[in-house]
Amino acid sequence: MGILIHIFVSILLILPQAGSMSTSNGAAQTRVLVTGGSGYLGQFLIDRLLQTGRHSVAATYLNKQDGISSQVQAFPVSLSSASQLQSCLESFTPDIVVNLAAISSPAACAKDPEASRAINVPSLLLSAMSAAAPNALLVQLSTDQVYDGAKPVYLEGSATEPVNEYGRQKLEFEKLIQKEWPHHVILRSSLIVGPPP
Repeated sequence: MGILIHIFVSILLILPQAGSMSTSNGAAQTRVLVTGGSGYLGQFLIDRLLQTGRHSVAATYLNKQDGISSQVQAFPVSLSSASQLQSCLESFTPDIVVNLAAISSPAACAKDPEASRAINVPSLLLSAMSAAAPNALLVQLSTDQVYDGAKPVYLEGSATEPVNEYGRQKLEFEKLIQKEWPHHVILRSSLIVGPPP
């Protein structure tokens, strides 16, 4: 998991600092919104971003704010609520949105595809970003489950063939991002494990 956090932070550190906030020494801070900030990966990413001192960070949570640093502006937001998304984005105006929010259990996605699709294919997020943060970079965490799993190694251009609903939903959102949001980075992760946050 440490390498994934390193990749995220490296991406965020090499980007031009477009943010409007400044530190006490006058250095610009990039404004980063982490959706799913109370989740496992979100907690680690937020902690690392705060350590750099180069980011102003906000996070969304659905049911529990536990685990989100008190140094972060936290918003209760469902990715299926246009009004909550709009309010959050208008209030924080991010330069970068890192979308970690997901229903990542294949069994939960298979059991209730409609509910999981509202979170895993958050078209409302793109609509809200278009209105409130039209120049923001979207960093999307996807999954290796967009592949069929038949090969030991996949490349970026490898054919996708999801074998479960979770993979189909994540691939659908990847395609929507590529079609509608020119400023994006998509990362496909595998199983994420590590120490307790």
